[in-house]
Amino acid sequence: MASGGIEDINLAVDAAKNVAEIWESIPPFVRSNLINKFADKVEQHADELVTLECEDNGKVYGDAIGDCMFSVMLLRYYAGLAMNIQGKAFQRDSMGMYSNSYGYTRKEPVGVCGMITPWNYPMLMTTFKIAPMLASGCTGVAKSPELAPLSSLRMIELWHEVEGVIPGVLNCVPGIGADAGEALVDHPDVSKICFTGSTAIGKRIQERAA
Repeated sequence: MASGGIEDINLAVDAAKNVAEIWESIPPFVRSNLINKFADKVEQHADELVTLECEDNGKVYGDAIGDCMFSVMLLRYYAGLAMNIQGKAFQRDSMGMYSNSYGYTRKEPVGVCGMITPWNYPMLMTTFKIAPMLASGCTGVAKSPELAPLSSLRMIELWHEVEGVIPGVLNCVPGIGADAGEALVDHPDVSKICFTGSTAIGKRIQERAA
């Protein structure tokens, strides 16, 4: 299998950054529709994805199909949430000139996200990261697990087969953690890191991301 490095991560992050403002401006109902279509694609290709996961990861078919259907459910759940991202408005609890004023919170996309997933639940853990990313209007790069990358790669390939998807919104780079993973964490244009793995690596990522 090809293993991505710094150059590949740079290309993927650049692609995500270049379309970040476009994806952010897409109406929530359009994002929701695209994510639902993505869920349909994953469900339609469930046998293929599950077979890849079994061969790559060693799971039995029954466990892998459960992960796949859970992934479909997650995508549909976040497709619904895409249309329900709301801030709050409130009267300010203060005196004097601000006594009759109001404050509000507004939720905005953070930009490019870096997502690093483990080998034991490749497809499901990838979905847990990309679904809220897509729903919230962010773009990103997924670093598929080096020991079991195939189902994640194929699933994100299916995203690009959905009609109406903007190229660059969601990207996937397979590679070793010390190469592709660290390049993703260290990239100055990555605004958020989502990682599932060991405590030791999590602490290291926290330090580097800071």
